[in-house]
Amino acid sequence: MRDYLPKDLYERRVVEEAIRELFKLYCYEEVETPTVEYYELLAAKVGEETRRTMYVFKDLAGRTLALRPEGTAPIVRLVTSKLKTAPKPLRLGYIWDFYRYDEPQRGRYRRFYQGGFELLGSSKPEADMEILSISIELMKKLKLEKFQVKLSDVGVLRGLMSSWGVDENVQNRVLSLADKKNYVEAIKELEATNLDEASISKIAGIFKLKGLNYKSILAEAKSIVGSCEHSIRSLENLEVILDYMREIYPEPEYILDLGFARGLEYYTGMIFEVFVENLDIALIGGGRYDKLVELYGGEPTPATGCAAGIDRLVLAMRVNNATPPPPPNRRVYLYILDGVPLSYGFKISTELRANGIPVEIEVMDRSLSKGLSTASRKNYPYALMLGLKEAEAGLVTLKNMFTGLQETLTLREALNRIRSSFNAS
Repeated sequence: MRDYLPKDLYERRVVEEAIRELFKLYCYEEVETPTVEYYELLAAKVGEETRRTMYVFKDLAGRTLALRPEGTAPIVRLVTSKLKTAPKPLRLGYIWDFYRYDEPQRGRYRRFYQGGFELLGSSKPEADMEILSISIELMKKLKLEKFQVKLSDVGVLRGLMSSWGVDENVQNRVLSLADKKNYVEAIKELEATNLDEASISKIAGIFKLKGLNYKSILAEAKSIVGSCEHSIRSLENLEVILDYMREIYPEPEYILDLGFARGLEYYTGMIFEVFVENLDIALIGGGRYDKLVELYGGEPTPATGCAAGIDRLVLAMRVNNATPPPPPNRRVYLYILDGVPLSYGFKISTELRANGIPVEIEVMDRSLSKGLSTASRKNYPYALMLGLKEAEAGLVTLKNMFTGLQETLTLREALNRIRSSFNAS
């Protein structure tokens, strides 16, 4: 697990601020839940790979707990308990840390941050469009301009398999293997159920359908699924969504990949992931989960949502030179010379801070020259020095660390000089 140094935190805050701005613009209410939840809650429907990488332990009462590996299950718990009487639709947002015992690699960490948007209560494609729109707007806010949106609908494959009586656990394994592009093993799972060859060939045919021309892909998929109503509805839903997204947001490259399946078992409909140029990992992902609220004891509630990988977005900004420069340093170094009452120095610093100016007081008992040298290395624009004569006269010495100009001023004059300089930069 990583430490976040000031530069890392600055980059993370850039992404978090963009996410919170979208909370505001799309009317999502931010919520927070505990990092620790009951294992059973987190393990249900997250997929075998996620279950395998969860941090699980027992508390002193012997209860099996886990660190949350993803955000949707805690949100649904909240909806089925404290928010069960809240009017629909519910728009909930979060920025949390998550934990998975993954092998650390580029863009994959054991502790990571995500920003989530969950829209609960609507089964309409408009809700899915909103989630996709939020994802695209986030990429635009972060200046990540050349990106792809990969879409599918798990209802296409689940519809076919359910119509043939394939057990849900087998369906989950098939989709999990498809998520890893291990289509050969996915087909073997189906062959083990004694499905007829014609049915298996339909699944194999769906796995192969991928490309930019979504109209032709959807037409071919409809010919494969035949009269399976669930699958047909899923394909029609995808067409509505893609027609809208292409019209409103023509910039991204939309890839329809009907063999694409995300690793979480709770998805029931449209799913998607967002990728950026020069980085082959999903930055944002999500989809529809219409049965999860009911699974956790709530009323049947259609829902859709997405999570943005904050650490991955930071990495994408670095790779694509999109990280904005930090704001200019607007701090003042304050040195209190020997003989000056500390109370006077602290009074000066309090006055500066009351006017919104950050102040660092010398507390290391260094010489003035060493203190100024340190302030220069820290790129502080101003140093304020309090000598005994100046203190007795109610004055201060202000030094511009960039030009070397040094002036003796009243505190009000120094304050105005600093403020004017900061406002101009």
